[in-house]
Amino acid sequence: MDQLDLFADAEEIPATFVARTAVPRPAAAPRPASAPRPVVAAAEPDSLFADPHPELPAVQVPIPTRRGIAPLLIGNHRDAGQRLGEAVADTWHASNWGGYRMDIPVSIVAALALFPIKGHIEDVTRIISTCTDWELLQGYREVYAATWSSRPDLGARMVPLMGWLTEDGVEEKAYAVRRVTDTALKYGVLQMTGDRDPWCRSDTDLMSWTITSLRSHGARQGMGEYHTPPEVCDMMARVIVDEPPEKGKWFHEPAGGTGGMFRALAQHLRDLNADPADYVWAINDLDPLAAAGAAVNAIVWGLGPNVVVSCGDALRQGDVVDQAMRERAALIEERDQIVGYLATVEAYSEAIKLADRLMSGAKAV
Repeated sequence: MDQLDLFADAEEIPATFVARTAVPRPAAAPRPASAPRPVVAAAEPDSLFADPHPELPAVQVPIPTRRGIAPLLIGNHRDAGQRLGEAVADTWHASNWGGYRMDIPVSIVAALALFPIKGHIEDVTRIISTCTDWELLQGYREVYAATWSSRPDLGARMVPLMGWLTEDGVEEKAYAVRRVTDTALKYGVLQMTGDRDPWCRSDTDLMSWTITSLRSHGARQGMGEYHTPPEVCDMMARVIVDEPPEKGKWFHEPAGGTGGMFRALAQHLRDLNADPADYVWAINDLDPLAAAGAAVNAIVWGLGPNVVVSCGDALRQGDVVDQAMRERAALIEERDQIVGYLATVEAYSEAIKLADRLMSGAKAV
C-alpha cells in the first residue's frame, strides 16, 4: 500500500471555467447553437508537475456578478451541513424531477465539494453562479474527469454519481440542476469544502447529510441507513486511539456508510500531530451511492493515497476489500498507461512539427 499518488496535491481548474473567465462574454451574447460548442482547453504546462499550484484566473480577471449568492452559515459547520442536505432535498423534490433520481442532487453536491481549486471560495462561487446552463453541465463533467485522472481508484467508485451527465436529454434537467447548484452554494457547500487545509474541510459529512435527507424514511429503514451523530463519532475516535498509531496501520470499516467514523478519526489523528495520509483506510458499504459518497469524502477530507473503498456484502463475500485492492491497483496501472500513451502521442506530434520546420529550412537553403 505504498502507492505514490503523484496527483494528490495538483490543483487544476476545469477547462470550461477557464475558457469563460479568460474571455468575458458581452452582456447581450446570443445563446449557443443546438450543437454544443467545443470546450477551450486550458493552456498545458511544459511539465505535468511544473506548477502544482497555478494561479487562479478568476483572481486576476474581474467576473461580472449576475446572481448574488450569500452563504447562509449560521452556527457550526455540522449544523450547516444538515441544513444544506435538507435544503438540497427540498429544492430537488420541488423540481419536476423530484421524487426519483436522487443520484443527480447528490452528484451536484459531490462535484462542488470536489472542485479542485481550494482557497478561492468567493471567486469560485462567482464562476459557477454566473456560468450558462451548458457550461454548468460541462463543468461538472470536467470535475469528475479531473477526479478520475488524479484518483482513478476513487473515481471509479463514483460512477453512480456520473451516469446522468452522459445521458441523452440531460439538457432537460438543466433548470433543476441550476436550482440545486444555487441552493448548495447558498447554504455554504464551498465554505465547508473549499479551504486549502483538509482539517477545515473535515468538520462535517456533507455526503451523508445529503443522501439521508433525500431518502424517504421507509427507504432508510429498509436499508438500515442512518446518519451517526458526529459527536458520537468523535467520542469513539478518542476511545479507539489515545496516541498516534504506528505509520502504516490499517483502519477498516466493513459497513462504514459515507465514512463518518473515518472523518472523526482523521481529525483526532491531526489533533495528535499525526498525518492521516500515513495510514491505510479501508471502507465498505452495501449501497453504491453511499460507497460513492465515501470516495468523495476521502478526497475532501485529505485521507491520503492509501484509501480503499469497496461496495458489496461483507458478510456474504468476505473478500470485498481484497477485491477492491486488486481493482485499485489495476485502475492506477490503466491510468498510468493512458497518461503514458498521451505523452507519447504529444511527443510524436512535436517531432513531426520539428521535422516539418527542418524540412522547410532545408528547402529554403
